[in-house]
Amino acid sequence: MTTVAVTGAGGYVGSRLIGALTQAGTRVRPIVRRHVPYLGGDQVVVDLLGDLGAIDAAIAGAESVVHLAGPNEIATASNPEAAVNATIAGSRRVAAAAVRAGVRRLVYVSTVHVYGARIVDGATVDEETPTEPRSEYALARLTSEHLVGAAAAEGVEVVVFRLSNSIGAPADARVDRWSLVATDLCRQAALDGTLTLRSSGAQWRDFIALRDVVTIVAGCSIPGTIQPGTYNLASGDPRTVRHLAEVVQDVTESATGARPALIAPDLPAELPIPYRVATEKLASNGWKANTRLCDAVAETLAFCLENIDSLRSKPDSLRSKPDS
Repeated sequence: MTTVAVTGAGGYVGSRLIGALTQAGTRVRPIVRRHVPYLGGDQVVVDLLGDLGAIDAAIAGAESVVHLAGPNEIATASNPEAAVNATIAGSRRVAAAAVRAGVRRLVYVSTVHVYGARIVDGATVDEETPTEPRSEYALARLTSEHLVGAAAAEGVEVVVFRLSNSIGAPADARVDRWSLVATDLCRQAALDGTLTLRSSGAQWRDFIALRDVVTIVAGCSIPGTIQPGTYNLASGDPRTVRHLAEVVQDVTESATGARPALIAPDLPAELPIPYRVATEKLASNGWKANTRLCDAVAETLAFCLENIDSLRSKPDSLRSKPDS
């Protein structure tokens, strides 16, 4: 049985990935900065910026490592210098520890935002598109891609995923990703019965179901299941934020019988031309996203309705990056 060590195991993707790996019969080693009460299992508590010996011990004996740890885009925007340093140093240390431990496969989950200035109206971004990051978050992730990729010279199979916009229920209400537009809209629908967008919602995004994300990452964490390399992890189907809000309206009406009102500025007379995140390379290796947008929204809304009391206690300040 393959042992897969997962850094950042308590986060939005990580906590769902632990479940997917466990369900697939994989031996999982969750690596966290502090104990995560909702994660369960035998967690390994390690500060990736701390003692190198502790990192080596956390990874020793694992055939694969999935590296997810690092400040998200909200934390990076609030304290760029510390977040960039933590992201880069953590990735360098995990990659070096993986080499020392003789890990066969190292998977790093990056972001499509590394394409930055290349994501423009009408563009198609594939893995050969030059990277032009325009935020500290994307710059740190791209640097981490290179640091992780260097492990390939030491015989490690390196797989990098450039993830687009995930939609899905968190493993627990305490997973703090309510600033994501889809989770925010579902939370609004459950709590307020009204959806508010601060923009018109005309911006295009590539939304991928979180269940597809963790299924693909879990499957590809097993050595030999996909060719080493860099892959876009997206649906390949661009939608506007406004369309997402309308799907949340439809799903809420179907689930509760009441259709939430949508409050937003008027759409422009002409929508921008959509850009597309190409997914053909991943599909040619046997992996693709299959979950419909409405099903990913339904999963998220159901979670919000089931955890409504917990959500009531979360401040509106968590919605620090709406309509993103």
